[in-house]
Amino acid sequence: MNTKLSAQKTGLGLGPRPQLAAWVHHHRQAAADSLQKMLMEPIATLLTLVAVGIALALPAALWLLLDNASAVASRVEAPTRLSLLLDDDSSFEAAERFADTLATRVDIAAVSVLHRDEALVLFATDTGLDSLLQGLQDNPLPHTLLVTPAVDVGTEQLEALADFLGGRPEVDEVVLDTRWIARLDTTIALVRQLVVGTGALMILGAILILANTIRLAIEARRDEIVVIKLIGGGDGFARRPFLYTGLWAGIGGGLLGALLVLGLFLFVSAPARSLLALYDSDFTLQGLGLVGVIRLTLMGGAIGLLSAAQAVTLHLRRIEPR
Repeated sequence: MNTKLSAQKTGLGLGPRPQLAAWVHHHRQAAADSLQKMLMEPIATLLTLVAVGIALALPAALWLLLDNASAVASRVEAPTRLSLLLDDDSSFEAAERFADTLATRVDIAAVSVLHRDEALVLFATDTGLDSLLQGLQDNPLPHTLLVTPAVDVGTEQLEALADFLGGRPEVDEVVLDTRWIARLDTTIALVRQLVVGTGALMILGAILILANTIRLAIEARRDEIVVIKLIGGGDGFARRPFLYTGLWAGIGGGLLGALLVLGLFLFVSAPARSLLALYDSDFTLQGLGLVGVIRLTLMGGAIGLLSAAQAVTLHLRRIEPR
């Protein structure tokens, strides 16, 4: 009875609860000690956090910029109207008759006629060349038909319609430029792949930086590790402080990276708003947000834990009592 009571008081019972309590206690102690050791070396810790933060902030910022660019591009719709530049010899009455003929097609929703004088005025207004165009003796622009395809007309049908209209003798040129949208989508996809590759390289660099930090910490505590193994402590017992060191460094680096991304977006937000205003867009840049900050912080913690596990597994086994 006395032996049982004594065992319960000293926490050396054979049941699972004392063992679990000891395991939790050591994890708490290892987490606190590793954090304290990092705080006692502020310069080295800050340099590590900055390196990890930059490695995470660069791909995160590029990815956010791409997301914003994709959101802006998604608002730009393909032109749903074809501009038919008629032959110079076509009269306005002939243009109206041709428009009435095209309006009967099932793949065309509406056709409007733009007089050459009106087209010249619109061109002068859009380009700001009023004074220059006023000196022209003849109007170089032809009459134009603005053709609106039916709602159910797809891209291939739209191109077929443009080819058909371009073959008419009254039409000198058909303006239908959707290639720039395809180029934009392809460019965004290419840059996204580059961001993924760059991000992978930056994350690999962060892993190597943290792994080297953990290696130096292991070497600095070599004597302590030897004593732990001499008294029967296993590798798991000696490993925990370094795992928490990597975890704290990764979390701190991820949080710092989120702050760097926030600062970058605040820096470019004003020029971005001015640029978008020139295109009559009310779109605003979307930053990380709270969810993004949490994700980047957790990603940093995961990278730190992975780096520490790799470094400890590689270097801890080399330290053995002599």
